[in-house]
Amino acid sequence: MRFRLPKNAGLRRNRRAVSPAISSVIITAAVVILVLVTMNFAVTLRDSKIAQNEFSSVMQFMQAAAVQIDDIAWVPLRTQTFRYSRSYGSMSFIPNMELIFQIYFRNASGEYLLGSYNSGVLAYNMHISRYNMYDGYFELIYPTDSSLSDCFIFSGANAPVARVYAVEKLSTGPFVRLVLNPCIRIVEANISGKKQYRLYLPILYESSIRGNNPTVTFTSKLISSDAKNATKIRILVKTPSTFSTYDASFFVKSPQGPNTIVNKEIDLGGFATVVFYIGVVEVSVGVNP
Repeated sequence: MRFRLPKNAGLRRNRRAVSPAISSVIITAAVVILVLVTMNFAVTLRDSKIAQNEFSSVMQFMQAAAVQIDDIAWVPLRTQTFRYSRSYGSMSFIPNMELIFQIYFRNASGEYLLGSYNSGVLAYNMHISRYNMYDGYFELIYPTDSSLSDCFIFSGANAPVARVYAVEKLSTGPFVRLVLNPCIRIVEANISGKKQYRLYLPILYESSIRGNNPTVTFTSKLISSDAKNATKIRILVKTPSTFSTYDASFFVKSPQGPNTIVNKEIDLGGFATVVFYIGVVEVSVGVNP
């Protein structure tokens, strides 16, 4: 006897069974994408934190260097090396960031130039893709009083001879920077009943020797002085009048002109002796001592 199966008794194709498989693939792909996005965000956040910590560390380094320049500049041939951490930023001594200091004295016959000196500045540069603030950002780091942001002249025996500030100005390049530049200290004294004003200014210039180490070395090369009798002194700090990427607004919040940082006259209250001290300091970037 033969048995025949009904025509519809064979295995049937389950069309609905395909949907769970497709759903699993879609969910897996979505999870992979989310994991990749999360990992990318985590890496970006980590790099940003490392860059921020590096910037803060170099900020402390620059403050320490600014303080120590006062000890280095006035001791012949004294050398001191500073080390800093470096992952994303770089240290440089930029020649065209040139500052011009001109000191004038006035007596009964007129105003005369006491001296004109050019100095470079030390700058730490970090690309804004790593860490940034905003275009036009300016913050005085040392000295810590923010009201002194436009000052290049400080008074008192303990006044600084170098200042440090943070700046981001995109017209000078896509960097947020920490800058160390020299400034003038004025000390008033009374010597045997005679009034005396002492001016101190370190001049920074770049060494011909360079390296790739995360170090900066300062070496005192020359100390000189000059003295005049005067009733007034005038201090002019400016940038080169020729076209320069770094104009006066790069160095202070409110410059007195496009290339004039400070132009200040000081009345000495009668005749006084003005003694001007210059300390020439060589700056070596990246040289391992």
